[in-house]
Amino acid sequence: MFVIVAVVIVGVIFVCGALLGVSVAQNQAADRARRTHRDRHLSAVRTGSLLSQ
Repeated sequence: MFVIVAVVIVGVIFVCGALLGVSVAQNQAADRARRTHRDRHLSAVRTGSLLSQ
């Protein structure tokens, strides 16, 4: 009985860890995409201002 409970608890911990890992990875990917978009936008603005001078 205790072994079954222990296995279930360990399984739940692993599942929660996996879901948390996926969530963290998605957040990091979204942050990276936002930074890349911002950097490209700023670069385009700077290039535009240099060309218009």
